[in-house]
Amino acid sequence: MPLVMELLNNEYIEVPIEINHTTNLINKLKIKPTNFTEWKQRHYITGYLNKDRKVRIYITNGVWYPSQDFPRLKFNHDETLTNCDIPCIWKVKDLENLTPKEFKSADALLCVNQPSLPKMKAWKGQKFIQYTLEPTTHCPFCHDKNHLFDIRATVYENSDIPTSYIRMDTKYWRSISPFDITKLSKDSTFISFIASHWTQFREDFVSSLETHIPVASFGGVRRNTDLHIHPECENLGYFKSKNCIISKYPFYLAIENTQENDYSTEKLWDTFNLGVVPVIWGAPNTRSYLPHPKSAIFIEDFNSTKALADYLKYLVNNETAYLEYHKWRTMKLSDGFEKKSYLSMHNLECNVCREVARLRIIEGYNT
Repeated sequence: MPLVMELLNNEYIEVPIEINHTTNLINKLKIKPTNFTEWKQRHYITGYLNKDRKVRIYITNGVWYPSQDFPRLKFNHDETLTNCDIPCIWKVKDLENLTPKEFKSADALLCVNQPSLPKMKAWKGQKFIQYTLEPTTHCPFCHDKNHLFDIRATVYENSDIPTSYIRMDTKYWRSISPFDITKLSKDSTFISFIASHWTQFREDFVSSLETHIPVASFGGVRRNTDLHIHPECENLGYFKSKNCIISKYPFYLAIENTQENDYSTEKLWDTFNLGVVPVIWGAPNTRSYLPHPKSAIFIEDFNSTKALADYLKYLVNNETAYLEYHKWRTMKLSDGFEKKSYLSMHNLECNVCREVARLRIIEGYNT
């Protein structure tokens, strides 16, 4: 077997190339990725070194997850997730219903938002994971100040598993046709807004904008339009009805409930799948992860609501200018967007299993 010289404990020793190669890969797994390519590389190396060993995860506190996201998952005959390079067994099981056998066999217990954990781990390498999409300002107790968790999956880039509100495979977004503004009548309302939670900015801004252009507001905040005007959007379920309404207007007010770095909800992301242009108030670093710099309109770029309203009126009367905001569908996507898409709710389960497998590989190699 070929040998190389490696420094160990201040002495050079002969090491087989295969071991040296594995050491290099392990060292790469210890470095936090910063871009889309590096995240892909981390996961590829993890899959290679994992060698088809299964990862078993139980969700012991799910809140909204079991009803909203778990049903979309698909499984193989051996209970592992399909479309994941790590054989991942992913089950919802309340802590009180978790059997001793299941507890001992679990590689990790995952909690959504708040802890639901046993007093002690079943074994040393077992991981406790927290998953939350809530911002710190609105849900401080959703963030692990007591250090109960080994792994945290949040919207923030500095978390162990950064994730985003993207709930689908974004490659389909390119095939979506832009809203056809040529079909608008002269007096048509051309911007919609849906929000159920009142904030001072939402109230003040929408009120101000309405003095210059009509806003079709369907939610609990400044509701002025009834769903019945779009009968085809009724009885579809909350998310589908909401998206159906948004697709009826060329612009959508994507006003978040807070401004925190990395925090962009479906208010931003769903518009790209609906062929409309988002008008944004949200994360200060939103521009860094848009599909393209000119794929959204920022409220902060205008010195008044009148200036914004005038610009929107210009766009609905100029098809060429409006379509500039849809050119990203045929262009190279930004690295920031590629990363957000890859590290998204759509891929969350597999990304969590990859992280558990990565730590298991590193800890096992060190041992």
